[in-house]
Amino acid sequence: MTHKNPSEIAREALKRLMELDLSPTPENYTQYYHEISGTHNTPEINWQHLMRRFCTEWERSQAGLSHLQKILAKNQLLDEKNTGTLAIKLEQLLQKWEKLPTRQATISSDEINENDGDDVNCVLWQKLFRTVIRHSIREQDQPSALLLEQMDGLLNEKEIQADALFPLARDLLHHQQELHEKETKIRKGLQELLQQLLRNVADLLDNDAFLSGQMDVVRQAVQIADNHEELDLAISRAKEVIFQQGKLKSEVREAREAIRDLVNLVLVSVESMAGENGRNHQQLESLANELDSAADWQQIRKIVNEVLNTSKNITKQSIEARDTLLQAKNRLSAAQEKIRKLEEEMESISQLVHVDPLTGALNRRGMSAAFDRESARTQRLNQPLIVAIIDLDHFKQINDRYGHDLGDQVLQGVVKIMQDTLRANDVITRYGGEEFVILMPDTTPKNALDILERVQTRLNRQSYQTQDQPLKISFSGGIVLWQNSCSLEQSIAVADDAMYHAKTDGRQRIYLADQANSST
Repeated sequence: MTHKNPSEIAREALKRLMELDLSPTPENYTQYYHEISGTHNTPEINWQHLMRRFCTEWERSQAGLSHLQKILAKNQLLDEKNTGTLAIKLEQLLQKWEKLPTRQATISSDEINENDGDDVNCVLWQKLFRTVIRHSIREQDQPSALLLEQMDGLLNEKEIQADALFPLARDLLHHQQELHEKETKIRKGLQELLQQLLRNVADLLDNDAFLSGQMDVVRQAVQIADNHEELDLAISRAKEVIFQQGKLKSEVREAREAIRDLVNLVLVSVESMAGENGRNHQQLESLANELDSAADWQQIRKIVNEVLNTSKNITKQSIEARDTLLQAKNRLSAAQEKIRKLEEEMESISQLVHVDPLTGALNRRGMSAAFDRESARTQRLNQPLIVAIIDLDHFKQINDRYGHDLGDQVLQGVVKIMQDTLRANDVITRYGGEEFVILMPDTTPKNALDILERVQTRLNRQSYQTQDQPLKISFSGGIVLWQNSCSLEQSIAVADDAMYHAKTDGRQRIYLADQANSST
């Protein structure tokens, strides 16, 4: 948690009003200002008036608003823990409901007598009951269809027998509950099956890094299958990676086809050379036989000239074959180098789902994967693992005063300094706007403190030119030694608490978790 000054609270209050689409009235502004700051002098809420309006709108039948939508909206309100926020959301909901016109009930004249109010209510209730039930069952659900048919028969009677209708409705409800439980089990079973499949594919791929990023995305998407927003984000990132790798895949395919062509060229050259050598060998044998039977000098001279010509031809063919093979070797080396670079690029693209695009540090998804890897190694080797968090001091003021362009430069510069100062196996993650989490394996808290202080020193030496004067950057940080019984989120919370004490004690300092606790 970071300490907020009044100006930061005021900006966040206005931002919250814009997000909720609320007018910046003094009442709304005061409500959210105190909510964000944690103070309790909030204005008194007229709950009696709000509840009276809520009950009125709850009973009224609004056009375009179903009772199920009302129940969902009510449940969302009940999930709100802050009473001030609850009142704001309730007021906003009531304003939306009150704007909706009352639904007009239409009934055909051949069904009921318009002057008979009891019959109107009865027919309306029957139609509503049938509509709700029919929309709640599937077409292929035969047991529910049979129950619905029996209920229709009872509803068509002039005098509805509630004692006969209730058991059918109860059986239908129980059947639907059983279907829901089966669907839940099936969904969990499919998730487990997909997890097993992913693990098996990972084992088969071994060190194939092209798919490692996508595999991580799918694996995490299976775990958050009930969170539609996270699932949509995972799908979007996976599509981007697949699109980028698809463009490179065609180049890799072309390079591999070039290698196959080169191999075929070499085979053809070797085969041709072998054929020529065979013919030359036969010719030399023939000339040798002629030489044995030659009787005069002229014939011998002619045979020797033919031998020399054949030898020259063999030499020429050897040189041509050597040049062809040498060219093929060079082209093969170039193609292999191209494939290697393309594969490295595909691997780097695969890891983009884990990287913050602005700074090049890992994002939260990448941090989660890195923590799983490092914590498993830490337990296996019985080594310490440090979880540290740093927050840039006065960064919001820098953004507000000098603009986001300079703020982005500062973030990039901080990550560059950390990459140059930290060890190669340390993991840097952009955790929030100006917050960074650092995993430091095989490090004690004291060593981690020394390393981060070196980062602080190097950061203080660097300045950014502004209109006014050179701008110096500093950060506050917290460090905790990870315990096997703690999750990453719990460790970050402890480190964050230590960082909060560093902020309150004047900023530009780094506290160990034990040090922060002893200072309170």
